[in-house]
Order: sequence, then structure tokens, then C-alpha cells
Amino acid sequence: MSFLKLEEKVNNISTKNTTPVSGYKNSESTLCLEPIAKPVDTFSFNHNENLTQKKVCEQLKTKQPTLFTENAVIVKSIGNENQYKQMQRFDSDSTVESLIDVMRKSNLVLRCNFIRPGFNARNSCLMCKAEDLETMLNNPENEFKMKTVKLSLNKDDSFSPIHGTMFLSAVQDSQSGKHTLYSLDYHIAEDQDKKLYCIH
Repeated sequence: MSFLKLEEKVNNISTKNTTPVSGYKNSESTLCLEPIAKPVDTFSFNHNENLTQKKVCEQLKTKQPTLFTENAVIVKSIGNENQYKQMQRFDSDSTVESLIDVMRKSNLVLRCNFIRPGFNARNSCLMCKAEDLETMLNNPENEFKMKTVKLSLNKDDSFSPIHGTMFLSAVQDSQSGKHTLYSLDYHIAEDQDKKLYCIH
């Protein structure tokens, strides 16, 4: 994991800019990436392998706290959908290519968390596999020079998935040709989002 560099962690939540983008408003929710062991069934579980995976995950979080920390988000409503966007891009020098390598070697995935505030609120999380990151790198760039992969539950491929959809993006360094993660965004139907903020 020599690609990882220690970055300064500030207040656990990245909030460098409190002025929302035009059309967006501030939100008390946050988005967060978290490296975890790839989920397996009971019969495939290996205790020793799991201990090693946990150590690798802790090393990743220790050496790249700015990548694996909560990020403030802004939100706007389009039609009947709430679209949440990171207020600031990820501040990390680790490359997507190296992250894929670590995830493959240790059988890890990234848990993509959307964290709602409040005692009765429910968080939403989706899984990003090494294969998803590879798909992202193979996707064409959009008008903002970013490559993006769409994340949703395997069985939830409707136009507006009930659990929402996440979009993980990366940008390419013009000198090295390598990619770094840029942002994680989350879209969900407004009525479903409202239910998850306040469960009775």
C-alpha cells in the first residue's frame, strides 16, 4: 500500500465550503466511503482471512483519512427526485488503479454510505466492487472530464430504484495518466427519501 499518503484529518467531516452551488441547498446528511471485507455467506467465511482484511481496512483508513471520512453534501430537487452532491471533491492522492489492486488482493469492497441525521433516520448504503471501479475507468469521460460508474442494488434496476442510486466519479491526471476519485453522489425519489429521514 505504498501508494497511500498520510493526509491531515479535520473534524471528521470535510466541509471546506459552506456556500452551496447555485440551485442547491445545504443538507445535514453526509456521504462516506468505507473499505470493508467483501460480504460472503456463512460457509465461505474464513476467520483468519477476515482478520487480515480488517487490518488492511484499518491501514487504508489510517493512511487515507481524507478519502474515508464523512463529506458534507448539498441537495437539489429535480422532478420528484432528491439529488445529493458532495460539497467538495475527495482530497486524496491515492489512485483508483492502486485501490483496485489492494481491493483485489485482499478481497475488499467499498461501502458507499449516505448518512441521514436524526434518531429515527435510516442510512442507505451500496457496494462498490473492484469490477465497478474498472468499469468506471473504461467508461468515456463526460463533459466535465470525469468518468462515472452507477451503483445500485443488483435486483433494483428500475428507473428510480427504491433504495436510490449512487454515482462514483474519478478524474484522470494528465501527467501520470492515473485516476483519482473525485466525488460520490446520491439520487433517490423524494417520497422514499422522506420516509427514511423519519421512520415511525
